[in-house]
Amino acid sequence: MQQIQSTISRKYQVVIPSVIRKRLNLRAGQVIIWYVIPTKTTPKAVAEAKPASWTKQMLGLGKDIWQEVDIETYIKNLRSEWEV
Repeated sequence: MQQIQSTISRKYQVVIPSVIRKRLNLRAGQVIIWYVIPTKTTPKAVAEAKPASWTKQMLGLGKDIWQEVDIETYIKNLRSEWEV
């Protein structure tokens, strides 16, 4: 993994290095989404470009979760938990 550094300005601005811009295919005016990931020691920050379409970005997410589940049995079990 290549380590690349940036410096935070007095106005808390950071220049995204060209290597990162190219690898993430970033363009001027794009919105960046930041995530803070807690760890046992120091939290980590992750950034990615906001997708043009959240629908397309999330398409197929979790589809493998239901492959081993019999849907009819699952629904019956859920309904049996309901109070009548």
